[in-house]
Amino acid sequence: MEGVLVSAATGVMNSVLAKLAAFLGDEYKHAKGVRDDLVFLQSELSAMNIVLQKLADVDELDELSRDWRDRVRDLAYDIEDCIDLSIHRLRGGAGAGESGLAAKAARMAKKIVSFRQIASQIQKLKARVVEVNERRNRYTLPGLVSTSSDAASSSKVDVRLCALWKETEQLVGIDGPRDDIISRLEQKESSAATAQHDVRMVSIVGCAGLGKTTLAKQVYDKIKEKFGCKAFVSVSQKPNIKELLTNISTQVGKSTNTSDDVANLVDNLRDYLKQKRYIVVVDDIWKPEPWNFIGEALVKTSPGSIIILTTRVKEVAMSSSSSHGGFVYPMKHLDDAHSKRLFYKRIFDCEEQCPPEFEQASKEILERCDGIPLAIISISSFLADRQSLYHWNEVKKIISSPLPGNKHLETMQSVLALSYYNLPHDLRSCLLYLSSFPEDCVIAKDHLVSRWIAEGFINARPGESLYEAGLRYFNLLINRSLIQPWGEYGEVMSCRVHDVILNFIVSKSVEENFMTLLDPSGLVPLQHSNCCKVRRMSLQGSCSLEKFASSMKSIKPHVRSLACSMDGTGLHPLSEFKVARVLHLEGCQSLTNNHLANIEKLVHLRYLSIRGTGVSVLPANIGRLQHLETLDITRTRVKELPPSIVLLQRLARLFVSEDVKFPAEGVSKIQALELLTCLSVFNQPESFLMELGELTKLRALDVLWDLHHIGYSDEVQGDEREKSYEKIFTSSLNALDRHNLHSLYLLVGKDTDRFLFDSWFPALKNLRKLCIINGGERTTIPGWIRLAAKLEQLELTRVFVTQEDLQMFGDLKALESLDLFSSDTRGSWLTVSNHGFRRLKSARISNVLFMPDSMPNLKDLHIDIRLDEVGENDSVFQHLPSTLCRVDALICGNPPLRDAVSKLEEKILNVANTHPNRPTLTTETYIEEDKRWSNEKQKPQ
Repeated sequence: MEGVLVSAATGVMNSVLAKLAAFLGDEYKHAKGVRDDLVFLQSELSAMNIVLQKLADVDELDELSRDWRDRVRDLAYDIEDCIDLSIHRLRGGAGAGESGLAAKAARMAKKIVSFRQIASQIQKLKARVVEVNERRNRYTLPGLVSTSSDAASSSKVDVRLCALWKETEQLVGIDGPRDDIISRLEQKESSAATAQHDVRMVSIVGCAGLGKTTLAKQVYDKIKEKFGCKAFVSVSQKPNIKELLTNISTQVGKSTNTSDDVANLVDNLRDYLKQKRYIVVVDDIWKPEPWNFIGEALVKTSPGSIIILTTRVKEVAMSSSSSHGGFVYPMKHLDDAHSKRLFYKRIFDCEEQCPPEFEQASKEILERCDGIPLAIISISSFLADRQSLYHWNEVKKIISSPLPGNKHLETMQSVLALSYYNLPHDLRSCLLYLSSFPEDCVIAKDHLVSRWIAEGFINARPGESLYEAGLRYFNLLINRSLIQPWGEYGEVMSCRVHDVILNFIVSKSVEENFMTLLDPSGLVPLQHSNCCKVRRMSLQGSCSLEKFASSMKSIKPHVRSLACSMDGTGLHPLSEFKVARVLHLEGCQSLTNNHLANIEKLVHLRYLSIRGTGVSVLPANIGRLQHLETLDITRTRVKELPPSIVLLQRLARLFVSEDVKFPAEGVSKIQALELLTCLSVFNQPESFLMELGELTKLRALDVLWDLHHIGYSDEVQGDEREKSYEKIFTSSLNALDRHNLHSLYLLVGKDTDRFLFDSWFPALKNLRKLCIINGGERTTIPGWIRLAAKLEQLELTRVFVTQEDLQMFGDLKALESLDLFSSDTRGSWLTVSNHGFRRLKSARISNVLFMPDSMPNLKDLHIDIRLDEVGENDSVFQHLPSTLCRVDALICGNPPLRDAVSKLEEKILNVANTHPNRPTLTTETYIEEDKRWSNEKQKPQ
């Protein structure tokens, strides 16, 4: 956790210790009456921090330990607030730059007063530290209260073991995936003569509650009698490798000695299994390390043997399968039919229907369960003894909050707790922070990472920026199936949190006093305990805050993070949130210009979002927010940025709307800027565009190129200005490319294609992502793209594509995602050769045929076939890459080709069913005469 300033486990303790060290440095070493107290605080808090980190891994604390933990964390927040405000006062605040004898004398007098105030505050904080420790010592009885996780864990049954004996009918639909896995394993065995001498392996992966263990057990039970050696082992979060190997050895019939070390156990197990046919299930593995030993012991050449592995972590599934030539089987959520059957069976003992009065309520409850069997089982068990419409409607309201007293719901919480406590402390903080977002909210990746950074949750590795580290955290949470990817366009752009997981996150967040929530239902009321102040607050829903105005008055001075997605009338004035780091006010319609008055007083503010509000003018002195890192003013009425914006030395991410105009001079001073969105080029002064190229850290730029901002009625003058802007902008773009620019997004208006696809357009050799959304007529693809050798993602819309173009794209060695939306092949079939696109994982292309071994790493294919343009071809859908996981096919034709369209649709359905990787398939057909799309068809699970 070294380097993480703020976490759910220790609060701001790390940040406080760092600031105490700085406060005791040269600048304040002569602060009489303060230094000794600060040294005392530093010593005491260091010891407290160690205890807090240990307590963070205990899932059930006694009441005294919990009280002590909460008081210590709250104390650390108060100490940091004291230090921050004191330093601001000592440095003279906003008027520190004034010169002259009188000004110096005034500052000296102010410092003397400030030191006296600091001394008094530090004395009070020191007394609180002493009092907190004495209380714990007074009431703790040694040996009576356990603060160790050992006692708690030893008295609990591992909930995963219970799943082994679940009846099959409790997971309706398990027979389909079970038979699918068995079929694929048998197919793999008979695919080649040599395959009978190789182990066959499947890694089942998915989030908590999908039934991975049950599915593995069903496969195991169905086929285990065919094997002479068999074993089923569960891996703990911190596995004992020796015990695991001993367990496997015992189950397969190999005796072991207690003196055997891990190396001996591996060697002995390998020798024993070498000529035997075995089946081994390794259940719920969390990290690659245990598999490195187990996989080494399970020899790859045992004839016809099978290994089944289950995990919540995609990386573990992929690495383990690749090591033994296996395949990954992603667990699917139950479809509507199977969800209903499971739900009805457990409540009404009938799989097909429920009483009519319960239909609407059951539909809404099942929507929230989202096809997760564990969620359906838990909720249906809760409702089985409460078969009244009143109770069902109550469940609809509270399904996203903890439901105590039900063993099935407690089981679900326990399963999620395993995932939670397996996370590093800093990643736990990032996960808990998702409780600040409303239910079913689509969370933009850029904004989420920006807020994590502002909160102090991110710990960057050497050579890694905070934003890059934040992206790594984001991907880790996706890989661990704790957040759902959403809006995938070559990369995951946003995410959602499943209701079941959000339920757990909210309960943990409230328990840890990490986030205080308010919503219209009052499920989590706005309140705080006597010992803990509100530090982070999320206001959700549509009710007014006026009735909470009196409470808000006392809460505001301590709130560091505020997220509001409702009418925020009771929040004003914002300047009263004097220690705020994050203000996320997206969609607060009551927010006006007046409410931003004096916002420069929020000297610690790092993140400000007024997205989607009625604000039309930013404060003229916004440049005084010297800690501001992220500013989002998209979808506001702001048309012009104040000149002081260029004084924001730490501003790294700036989100603006297309009508926003920048100051003519000074943008080059914002040297921390990394991300700039929706820059309308022709709406800016030429001097601004010249300085743009001096932003050496700019890594991502979104540009609107639309001539309607030129504003000249005279065509000649307009032409000259357009050419001038082209020259200046492309020069700056080249300079940015030489610095740090990795991502360029260009949205092109009508009648401006000449600029983008002219032969003299700069070759941006260092770009990793290029997206050109063409709003005009289709145009040809520029040849300079072949020089962008580092391109990983390429998206071009409304372009003509030739065979030569496809060859050019295939030669881009780093390319992983290609999207040619609404492209036109000019009536020709294009052929994907077997030597290009070696790293491509995602493709959206039209009218293409595949050669054998083409696109060998492709997982996601969106393909358009326009038979009315290119005619029929027997090679369509042949030689599809064996790695495919998903195929979206659009087949178009005119009325005479109706039969050909149907035949081709049937062909791809057959191809998908016989494909070695069984990809998920979606097909759509379109006959010109019908003027409508056919119903979407998906391959049955």
